[in-house]
Amino acid sequence: MMKTRVGQLKSGLLGVAVLFSATSCSLLGLGKKDNVSATTGAEYATEKSLLGYRPYDDQELPSPPGMVFIQGGRTILGSFEQDLYGSRDNIERTVTVNSFFMDETEVTNSNWKEYVFFQFNPQDIPVPKSTNIIDPDDPDNANLSTPPAQWIPDYTGPTHSKSNPQNYEDIVPSDDVWASDFSFNDVYAENYYSNPGFNKYPVVGVSWRQVADFCKWRTDFVNLSLIFDMDYEDLPVEFTDEFIIKDETSGEYQLAIGGQPIGDVNSGQGQQIEIADFDEFQQEVVEYINLPENRRRFIERGIYLPDFRLPNEAEWEYAAKATVGTVYLDENEEYGRIYPWDGRGVRNPYGKKRGELLANFKRGRGDYAGIAGNINNDASVIPEPVGSREPNDFNLFNMAGNVSEWVFDTYRPLSFGDFDDLNPVRKDGTNDPETDYGWETLDSKDSVAANQNLEYRSLVNDRARVYKGGSWKDVAYWMAPGTRRYLDLDRSTNTIGFRCAMISIGTQQLDQSNGFLGIGGRE
Repeated sequence: MMKTRVGQLKSGLLGVAVLFSATSCSLLGLGKKDNVSATTGAEYATEKSLLGYRPYDDQELPSPPGMVFIQGGRTILGSFEQDLYGSRDNIERTVTVNSFFMDETEVTNSNWKEYVFFQFNPQDIPVPKSTNIIDPDDPDNANLSTPPAQWIPDYTGPTHSKSNPQNYEDIVPSDDVWASDFSFNDVYAENYYSNPGFNKYPVVGVSWRQVADFCKWRTDFVNLSLIFDMDYEDLPVEFTDEFIIKDETSGEYQLAIGGQPIGDVNSGQGQQIEIADFDEFQQEVVEYINLPENRRRFIERGIYLPDFRLPNEAEWEYAAKATVGTVYLDENEEYGRIYPWDGRGVRNPYGKKRGELLANFKRGRGDYAGIAGNINNDASVIPEPVGSREPNDFNLFNMAGNVSEWVFDTYRPLSFGDFDDLNPVRKDGTNDPETDYGWETLDSKDSVAANQNLEYRSLVNDRARVYKGGSWKDVAYWMAPGTRRYLDLDRSTNTIGFRCAMISIGTQQLDQSNGFLGIGGRE
């Protein structure tokens, strides 16, 4: 009798559990069709729907070009190396870093030349079928009623950006970083950036401010391509009313500014646009989509990639250490890393490449490449082509040696004591003002000394930006990811380059280098 009652009780409890499970799933929206709201029960709107709410959560953004996914997590930041300089400016502490994307390699001379080119020229974006960008060099176009003007970019004038026009000499790398009164390195001043033989070498001679402008251009370029590659019906109506209109007679789409078609639309051969007008159109679009209220419309539709930017110091250090390769059992790490590779030395300890150096760095006083004929003489007495060494466990190349890299953070020696423990960053001099370092602060965030007669002035101020990693000109000590240095944001050297980063949104895949398979990530 008792068994029967217990059995009945178990059956009853099981039934309640099943009912609760089904009810909770219903409340959470689980098990329902993707096109039905778990809040109201109403079907979501589609592209052809006249009424209804559309969540746009089915839009898949492409992975940012040239970048690899860095899975975030808990880590110990700070220097594992001996503090030879006694700076004590990066004490070990446990933090968590969110997932993000980072460039696989350092940005190259070729990448920078592309940036310079597009500061004076329009980019190739998809246009309506009836739209034709007139080639001024095509002989057939010379017979048009109004022949197109020659397109000759004016590199002596300002760039075509409406919000941030600059001169050519302001955006190219500084050749002066190679000049010296006591060396023959001046030959690189004429060749390192300009000669195509150095195209795959990391760009140097660029300041933090120049790098920030590069990141802004890269964001605009990629998003402009992404937006015009979409079906026009998927774009915000406010945008298409301004820049893409439909001809009522032909039914064809036309490019416009302020709702008015550009170029010649009365030739009987579709819309004819000269390159100068096409360039003007693109700059108007860029200005429009960068306004906060317009930018939000694109973000809400999932058709606008987040900003390319400099990685913050925590992201860079986390990515360089790549301790994903040292995890064992549950959440224990086998050991920390002095350098961005397995092991604690600068030479490869495994296989046929055993003994070979793992980075391009200065071996000792006056020794940049080793002895000629030796296995470790790689001829890399200056920066070498990116990707020439083995990647770390995040599939990132040259995270030590070759060139140091700019990061986002403003430098303060004791930042580690102020940082949050989730996504730490120092944006400015908050809680550690530059007045404590001998400066009088101006009202601008980009401040500099206001009083030149102060008896003491430190190099630490709100213009000081952090750079990380060792370079071809540094000894091994500086290749430890925990070491940190700083430089004025308008200064440049032949040892500092950079790479870009981007926040990860909704990406779940794990890094491929350690054998995990991607799960639910974007391809």
